[in-house]
Amino acid sequence: MQCVVTGGNVKVLGKALHSLSRIGDELYVEPQEDGLALRSVNSSRSAYACFLFAPLFFSRYSIPSGLNFRCKMAIKSVLTVFRSLATLEKTVEKCHISLDEQKDRLTFTLHCKHGLLKTHNLSYQDSESLEAVFDKDNCANVFRAQPRVLVDTVVHFTTSLEEVTVTVSDERMWVRNHVEDDAERSKAMLTELCLAADEFDHFAVKSHNSITFCLKEFRVRQIRERNCNPFGERTEFCFSPET
Repeated sequence: MQCVVTGGNVKVLGKALHSLSRIGDELYVEPQEDGLALRSVNSSRSAYACFLFAPLFFSRYSIPSGLNFRCKMAIKSVLTVFRSLATLEKTVEKCHISLDEQKDRLTFTLHCKHGLLKTHNLSYQDSESLEAVFDKDNCANVFRAQPRVLVDTVVHFTTSLEEVTVTVSDERMWVRNHVEDDAERSKAMLTELCLAADEFDHFAVKSHNSITFCLKEFRVRQIRERNCNPFGERTEFCFSPET
């Protein structure tokens, strides 16, 4: 496997790796005919992220015919290669990624200005393919919004709150703190926010229902999306009555 990343794409690759490091502790690497897949999952298997870099992203992308290779490695070791994103953009002209299966090494070579080369030989372990088992195409309700919309929503809830409930209608979304026991509802402080459909870039509701989920994971995800999304894309989430 030979991959060469040049110019500003080196920083984009670095941003993607920094984003994945905020999901899990391990990086799953899988070269494919349609591009290089980089994935990560958290320890509880409740959060998953994948970046697929198409061959056109690279100035050179080649894998042996019939290559069936996938591996995982400590993501901290990869971050040592892309430690400073600002420095990458100013000093690195290209990044060469190569695979040495005999030595179980994935090599990252940074070609810097003035002819300086920085080579990192990272060890890896064989792994199974990491795929999400959730099919969002089967979800009845789909929402897409700028990360800031959801960050500004969850900030109104206390950090000690464990769960929130989301309820949707054709034109509204309500987010409220979850109280387990109805008997305690009269004693608890209730917080509820209402978001209109026009606050979202995409608001599609086919089923009026509610879901309750862990606020901590949702809060962390939105902060990551706001600060670490390398492509500045929107946050999308979806659910169905069976979710």
